[in-house]
Amino acid sequence: MEKHRFKRWQVCLTLGMIILCGMIISIAGASFFSLYSPVEQNAAIRLEAPSYEHLLGTDHFGRDMLSRTLHGGKTTLVSTTAALTAALTIGLFIGLLTGMFHDTLIDIVFIRIIDVLMAFPFIVLAMVVTALFGISLTNLLLVVVAVWWVPFARLTRSIVLQAKNDTTVEAARVLGAKKHTIAVRELLPKAIAPVLIQATFEMGNLVLSISALSFLGLGAQPPAPEWGSMLADGRAQFLEAPHILMGPAIFIIFTVLALNLIGEGLRDWLDPFEILRI
Repeated sequence: MEKHRFKRWQVCLTLGMIILCGMIISIAGASFFSLYSPVEQNAAIRLEAPSYEHLLGTDHFGRDMLSRTLHGGKTTLVSTTAALTAALTIGLFIGLLTGMFHDTLIDIVFIRIIDVLMAFPFIVLAMVVTALFGISLTNLLLVVVAVWWVPFARLTRSIVLQAKNDTTVEAARVLGAKKHTIAVRELLPKAIAPVLIQATFEMGNLVLSISALSFLGLGAQPPAPEWGSMLADGRAQFLEAPHILMGPAIFIIFTVLALNLIGEGLRDWLDPFEILRI
């Protein structure tokens, strides 16, 4: 059983890292892998099928789809990483704070806020914010951060509540350590691994959510390349030229797959006593 588990997390983690690194290298080297501008239009080659010159073909404006897909990946992955980092930081801080001050006014207030955010549909909130402040990727990311810290805060809080009675924490308290010192040196390290595991799964969800909202017109706006907006931009020509959707769709699928594989591998590696998931 343990031997099977070892092979499982190793394969998942390795395969996920290979796929993700390949995606990152191709996106980071977008200008090297495609010599065309992602926004340059050429009506003479509109809706051209994949060829040696245009590996993923061209769209209805004659723009190179490989270039748009790779440059769009920068927008999607950078915005996703930035939003996840901010949400993770806020969630860790609030989770530590509410866990340390359990059953106090601080804890009660934040728990009520968490309940409200969990009950309020994320897409509806995104629509409300963009309607009030305008449609842009920045506004969309602010909505994401405002909501996505909740799962990290809940997980961190539950870990802190369980770890507060550990012998190491009790010893630090007896030795006169202050609450913020206990939180940073004793409780935060216990929460880091589970929260990072959750972050890999949440990043995949974020890629899908940001792409979906951009597909609905609430995120990045054309002609700026972004995977979700590219899918929306090319859906009208799908039956005539299905290759238009091939690039962004494949990159979204493989990005989410890689992140889920990494999450599975990290979960089994860092939590060896958990029951094996089949």
